[in-house]
Amino acid sequence: MSRGPSSPPPADAPHYHYDPHLGSPRDTYRRVDFRHTSGHQPEQPARFVAVVDGETMMMSMWGRRAVAWRAEPGTPCLILGYWSDGSVHLKWPAIKGNYMVDGRFPAWVVEEDPDALTAGGGFMLRANELIAGPKGISSRRVVLVAVLVIIVLFLVLPAIRNGLGALLHG
Repeated sequence: MSRGPSSPPPADAPHYHYDPHLGSPRDTYRRVDFRHTSGHQPEQPARFVAVVDGETMMMSMWGRRAVAWRAEPGTPCLILGYWSDGSVHLKWPAIKGNYMVDGRFPAWVVEEDPDALTAGGGFMLRANELIAGPKGISSRRVVLVAVLVIIVLFLVLPAIRNGLGALLHG
């Protein structure tokens, strides 16, 4: 049974700190053969079996900065290919569930998950999983507050109230 990423990692889970310089650039690379995957996709669904952490350099308005990420055992990912030294090419939404981490990892940090539901090259949500909505203020609320402020101004300020009364009666 797969553990979801929200469950605590087992005490005996191995740990790997991401090394962006893993392997040799001369190693040959082989993509996942879609003819041998269960869904005939160009990726093989997998799950982490180790605690994996690292950081990725990202550009922002304030320049380059290091952003830390962590994958717990049970976190779903995709295997995109294999290098001749046995390392694997993995990709998954690691940073706030939106930004993809794509890198070369030792094969022992993941195991293939042939039973994972996939569609169009990505993981499908199960029917009972909810997608978190935006946490900001909705535009409908902003419009409602603006209309209420205008109504209050009309009722409170005498000049506007008198002008509106003259307009309606005249």
